[in-house]
Amino acid sequence: MIRKLYILILLLCAACSSLSFEGSFKKAEGEIGLGNYAKAAKLYEKLANKFAGDDRVAVIWLRLGDLYAYPMDRAVDGLGAYQKAIESSPTSEAARLAHERRAEVFEKIGRPSGMIEEYTALLKYFPDSADAPRYKMRLGESYLMAEEYQQARTELRGFVEKAGVEASQRQRALFDIGETYFLEGKPGKAVRFYYTLLRENPKSPLAAEAELRIATCLEEMGYLGTAYKFVYDAKNRYPNEKVIDERLEGLKNRGKGYEKSKSVKNPASGKTAEGVEEKPPIE
Repeated sequence: MIRKLYILILLLCAACSSLSFEGSFKKAEGEIGLGNYAKAAKLYEKLANKFAGDDRVAVIWLRLGDLYAYPMDRAVDGLGAYQKAIESSPTSEAARLAHERRAEVFEKIGRPSGMIEEYTALLKYFPDSADAPRYKMRLGESYLMAEEYQQARTELRGFVEKAGVEASQRQRALFDIGETYFLEGKPGKAVRFYYTLLRENPKSPLAAEAELRIATCLEEMGYLGTAYKFVYDAKNRYPNEKVIDERLEGLKNRGKGYEKSKSVKNPASGKTAEGVEEKPPIE
């Protein structure tokens, strides 16, 4: 009889605890709806500390991180809350999202080293996630932002070399690899990747930007007339027409004899421009 009573008391305590957790969580959510962010943050913190060790706490720290990082614009506090979500339950969905959010905050505040750390962790601890290819792409782009160009190419290589890669991912990787060479001051290598993107998909969302990059590379290499052609081709699809007009005018002023430069076929034709190789070597 005493044993049954003890079990009943435990069950009642657990039920009260659950009600207390759910009630406090809903109250905090309600304060967010009213725009009382500071008050909601205090409720979340109190709830997380009260139920320390509970699996549900990881979600509380995740929500608190979102509150700090975005509407309250307290990036450092947001990073700390996300880290506590990870520590509370390292392999949970909340932890995965916390790693993602930390990477986003690091990008927002201009810390690519932090992005590299978070995307590396995501690939290590969540390799089977449906978002793993995106993490791999973002890792390569994080190295690009960190000006670690060779490492960026290493991470992005798989999207270009492997069969069966989604077309949009391959195009993005081609553009990013072109960027690594472009930023290294190697226009001859950069132009191959931008051109391959255009040749494979002239209607890619990255096409207009690739055409402008090709134009810049060719201009640096001395092909002013060819550069003019690529800028002109981008005119109808680039979102800022003023930018195109200024580039065209600049090329006209730089090379009065651009009409006499050797012409180039539009990349949509599939024919190779002079000085541009068909297949980009991956270094």
